[in-house]
Amino acid sequence: MAAARLGRIPLHLREKIVRLISEGKSQREVHMRLRDEDAVHVSTVSICKFLGRYRRTGSCLDVRSKHPHLRILKDPHIQFIDQQMKHDPETTAADLTRLLRQRFNVLVSSSTIKRARNTLGWRCSKPKYCQMIRDANKPKRLAFATRCLRNRDNFDDCIFTDETTVKINTTARKRFYKIGEEVNAVPKPKHPLQVHVWAGISRRGATGAYTFTGNMDSAYYQEILRSKLVPFVNNTFPDSHRFVQDNDPKHVSHSTKNFMTANGINHWETPPESPDMNPIENMWAALKHHLSRYVKPKTQQELVQGIDDFWNALTPYTCNKYIDHLYKVIPKVIEKRGCASGY
Repeated sequence: MAAARLGRIPLHLREKIVRLISEGKSQREVHMRLRDEDAVHVSTVSICKFLGRYRRTGSCLDVRSKHPHLRILKDPHIQFIDQQMKHDPETTAADLTRLLRQRFNVLVSSSTIKRARNTLGWRCSKPKYCQMIRDANKPKRLAFATRCLRNRDNFDDCIFTDETTVKINTTARKRFYKIGEEVNAVPKPKHPLQVHVWAGISRRGATGAYTFTGNMDSAYYQEILRSKLVPFVNNTFPDSHRFVQDNDPKHVSHSTKNFMTANGINHWETPPESPDMNPIENMWAALKHHLSRYVKPKTQQELVQGIDDFWNALTPYTCNKYIDHLYKVIPKVIEKRGCASGY
């Protein structure tokens, strides 16, 4: 739990302290709220000192800050910076300097802006990406997730399938280096060898993996289903099953639908643009990490062998661990009204 001294209490927490006190909370209750809700330890002594300064100055800003340059920025300037960052999180310090000069005729340095922005609680990080979902598909995702939650679906009879492309990669996602030593660059081929993989997972285990190169059309996809899915369904799901796939054109073409009907494959239609609701996507990530971290293939043969070894070692326990991830995804999709869950 982070500890905050008087001069380092972020501005948004100072504003929260003032609001809680105005609602009739005691200083001890404020201390506990900051601890439980914000995971920040602000002692009651610091809260008391801040409130005394607030009553004297009428401002949440730290006018006694060890950074006297912050006095250049008044409350309207600070509020403008905060509002601008909420409106456009990609606004740089140089942009804010220019906007303040245009709006308030205030000339400050980028360093001053950065310190003020830090005081407001803004931090910089890499963008967090998620799948793109068109507005037309959000109600479909919401309806599907709501139906699953209402029916308390445990997905016991589902076979989740998909394809992915695996490239030769001999470097893990993270590397460590010692401070003071030169960081050696890792060679990376411009066009690494790659293969495509089709496979499926279920609570009763995984299907066989089908590795191929080149393009896939509906006819080729049907051959994959014939060689890998149909035997798996007959041997593992003789009672009933639901076949889950995405809405790629070759997956839902008329000839593929006719093939599934003729071979007793029960296709369970899922909403478009919903890779977060197919747990095999996380299994692909585990496969690629295993190959780059442990196998480190240098030839296509080693790559294919590494894929087969990983997939053949999968157990129902591992598959269930990934399928159980849906219990987190489904409520999140409902919470976000069909938008990307972030998983």
